[in-house]
Amino acid sequence: MRGAVNRYLAGQFARPHGAFGRLIAPLLNQSGAAMMRDAVSALALQPGERLLDLGFGGGALSAAALQAGAIVTGVDRSAAMVARANARFAAAISAGQARFIEGAAEALPLPDAAVDCATSVNTLYFWQDLDTVPRELWRVIAPGGRLVLGWQTADSVRAWPGHIHGFRAWDDAPILSAVARAGFTIGPLSSGHHRMVGDYRTLVALRSMA
Repeated sequence: MRGAVNRYLAGQFARPHGAFGRLIAPLLNQSGAAMMRDAVSALALQPGERLLDLGFGGGALSAAALQAGAIVTGVDRSAAMVARANARFAAAISAGQARFIEGAAEALPLPDAAVDCATSVNTLYFWQDLDTVPRELWRVIAPGGRLVLGWQTADSVRAWPGHIHGFRAWDDAPILSAVARAGFTIGPLSSGHHRMVGDYRTLVALRSMA
């Protein structure tokens, strides 16, 4: 019974869907609050900057970015989360400050150099591989832009039994290597801890001017 519950929850965390998917959004915001707060701080957003929030989930990071004056594009593979964001941020969307679209991290539905900066928190466990998504992020970030990634450490991911149902527990070194291979310059890597997610990392990487 417990295994079935963990399997179901793992699927919802990976791609919220259905009635329960809409209900899980507040949990995503609560559990990832510390990680998203650190990501927003690391972004150091300026008013008018164009931000890609990849895998925005419950939308807490997008909300903080909008409050900072950023122009937010959210991409998520969950139709339920996109619908929820379109309702929640209707005023910002009408004002041209935000848009939320369904799409895959491996093939972002954005043109080259579409944003000034990008962030993705708690998503890389679901990437098909560690090379494709960083290359896509490099493509859509304008020259001189920046990327902030946040993830639970491998040990923290493995601490939840449900991780066996589709979560990849990546060590730090392969993540940093993949980001560097995509063309980014690796910047500060910081650590944090929260009772709901355990240990986590926040990485800042810079996109070259070329």
